[in-house]
Amino acid sequence: MQTSPEQGKSKSRRNLGIAIGIVVILAVIVVVAASSAGIGIVQKSTVTTVTSSTATVESAVSNNIVNAVVTVGARTYESYQINVPDGATGITVTGSFTASGGSGNDIEVFVLDSIDYTNWVNGHQVSAYYDSGQVTTNTLNVQLPGSGTYYLVYSNTFSLLSSKDVNTQVNLNYQIPVQTVVMYTTSYVTS
Repeated sequence: MQTSPEQGKSKSRRNLGIAIGIVVILAVIVVVAASSAGIGIVQKSTVTTVTSSTATVESAVSNNIVNAVVTVGARTYESYQINVPDGATGITVTGSFTASGGSGNDIEVFVLDSIDYTNWVNGHQVSAYYDSGQVTTNTLNVQLPGSGTYYLVYSNTFSLLSSKDVNTQVNLNYQIPVQTVVMYTTSYVTS
């Protein structure tokens, strides 16, 4: 006698159901037998702990103060304010300049704190962190003591008639502390 495809599928489903039933009955028998024999069945679980801590690292900062050809008129000056934030360390002003114009192709460059800058603008004697004197070209590598306001000055006040073009590029460099959060994850299995 031949079976139809539908009958064959029905028979396969019935056999699968019987097999699943047998597996479930065997699992129950194993659990009951283990309990009777004093064998405990323990559920294991994973415990995860997250721990964090903060660390302070130094981050290097470099800000451009000026990168241009600066025209400084006769008997005048051009200045750029430099702001150094609180907590900064390793503070330097670095760069270079080259002047052209007039009979000497020269300029004076200063780095001053805010008090000396005010005194210099008013024609008084000052103590500069950097004073190039009258030169055509030079480089700067000036260390500053700490946070505050400073000024980079290009002075042509000594020239009565000639303006000067100063090709210059100067940067402020420092380290600043940055707090970072470090996360640690620990996992283990308990019984």
